[in-house]
Amino acid sequence: MNTRRNGYAIAVVAIALAGVFGALYLLKAPPFGDETGEIEASAVCDSLGQVAQSVGALRSVLPEKSSYASDDDVNLRVDEQDSSYSSDCFVSGGGDQLLTARTQMMRDEPFQNWVDSEVAQYAEGHDRLTPFATGLKGTASPSVAAVFAPCTSPGKIPGGQYNLSVVVHLEKAGKASDAEIRAGLIELAKNAATYAHTKARCDISLS
Repeated sequence: MNTRRNGYAIAVVAIALAGVFGALYLLKAPPFGDETGEIEASAVCDSLGQVAQSVGALRSVLPEKSSYASDDDVNLRVDEQDSSYSSDCFVSGGGDQLLTARTQMMRDEPFQNWVDSEVAQYAEGHDRLTPFATGLKGTASPSVAAVFAPCTSPGKIPGGQYNLSVVVHLEKAGKASDAEIRAGLIELAKNAATYAHTKARCDISLS
């Protein structure tokens, strides 16, 4: 009799455990599930440009979090003589700020002066900043990528030529290699520059 009761109890426990583990599996909870959230298009700032490319780039640079969100603030130019175009994108995940992307119009200046004043502060060691190999003029490291793109020709805005300064700063990195992260940040910076070039109504070609 005891043997039957013990067998019955074991069977009940086994069924209960199966139910619990089955529920965990369906809910994708540990140990079966991955708690990493998916970066959806809705979590990508408009100012980062083409959504599909930006989603892929963000996946390559951000750390794994349960969810992701973004906050975007874009200020358009009032008229052709206005130089106040700017955008600020903040990407967060799991309660942490992960990445920021800021674009602003500013007067043209020597490239290295711009790097020293706008970019170097975000690099992990100034010597890690290296120019882009191709495409838009910019510089990058595994923690920041920046583009200094021509926008309005002299005579359009008082003060001479104006450029777009785009700085994408990765505050918390994922598990990818430094080279992969740098490439992802460059893609984000270029996408943001292309978006801003249109929205800021620039008259100097990016190419």
